[in-house]
Amino acid sequence: MSADPPGPSALMDHAADQRQFSLVALALGGTLSLAASLQAVLLLGGDLAPAVDLLVRAAINLIGVAIATALAVSAELISLTGIVRFAVLVSCSVVAEACRAGLQLLVGISSPDDVALAESVIAAVLMSVTFVFALQSVSSRRRARESERARLAQATMGLTALAALADEELHMRRELADALHTTLQGRVVMLQAELRDLAADLDDAARARAEHIGRELDALREIELRGASAALYPEGIDRGLVAALRALTSRIPAAIDASLVIIPSGAEPALDLGRRLTLARVAEEGVSNALRHGRATRVDTVLHVGIDEITLTVRDDGAGVDPTAARSGLRRLSDLLQGLGGSLELSPTPSGAQLVARMPRG
Repeated sequence: MSADPPGPSALMDHAADQRQFSLVALALGGTLSLAASLQAVLLLGGDLAPAVDLLVRAAINLIGVAIATALAVSAELISLTGIVRFAVLVSCSVVAEACRAGLQLLVGISSPDDVALAESVIAAVLMSVTFVFALQSVSSRRRARESERARLAQATMGLTALAALADEELHMRRELADALHTTLQGRVVMLQAELRDLAADLDDAARARAEHIGRELDALREIELRGASAALYPEGIDRGLVAALRALTSRIPAAIDASLVIIPSGAEPALDLGRRLTLARVAEEGVSNALRHGRATRVDTVLHVGIDEITLTVRDDGAGVDPTAARSGLRRLSDLLQGLGGSLELSPTPSGAQLVARMPRG
């Protein structure tokens, strides 16, 4: 059964390795050939002028290096191993040296027989050493590439695990919110109904007390349970961030002057559920802090949908920023935003405080 053909990534890696091998072999081999040409001119001389002799020898030596490199690339030297690689390496060096020696004879550059033989042996050895260094550079490049890919794969696995945890958290939030909204609220309604039935048979004082308990249960159902459900999974978040912000604004007590501004008007940022939930929680935290701790009488929420960034600002006219506050909720939200490439900043204003969240759209 034949092996599967290499994929595009493997072909690109192989081409990059071949280029790496060729560049190192040509650079190192060319440097050594120029040094050998200069040495030959100084020691042996010749019939040609020294400058011309040097240029001719250098050109021939460079051609020999190019031939050796081309042969090694064609023979896929970087893909071979063991004794086969050694045999091909030596063969390429010897063949290239034979071509170099033949060119020297062709242009009339000759040396004594013993010197010519020594030149050929030394040239072949130097070319072989050049190939060894080029192969080592390719091996180093491969190790670095594999190490980087392993690091990226590990990082991808980490991001995948975090995404899975985030999805699980969203799933649990939705289930808990549904349980609060339906099961618990339903139980409270049933208790209120039973309480009304019991109150009909009580005296005036007991009936008044039962009615008071009924009103407290109603407040618990409408305010506390709905608030807890919205905190876990904001109302309208499935329809978009703007819908969730409008639902939040509508829950602010009527005594508070509240507004929601979308810039540009009617814009709806295309965000995944996790990003929408994070920004909705920022808005809830800003409104909650303004009402509970800042004693604000006005809360303005502004959503600016930019080309590359989304900015959510919650501004109030309350008591400002308390430097001694713990701000644990804000720290958790800040960590969430930083994990998404964004930021969170709480700062005082002349009339109160503002909470600004920034998040990239990508």
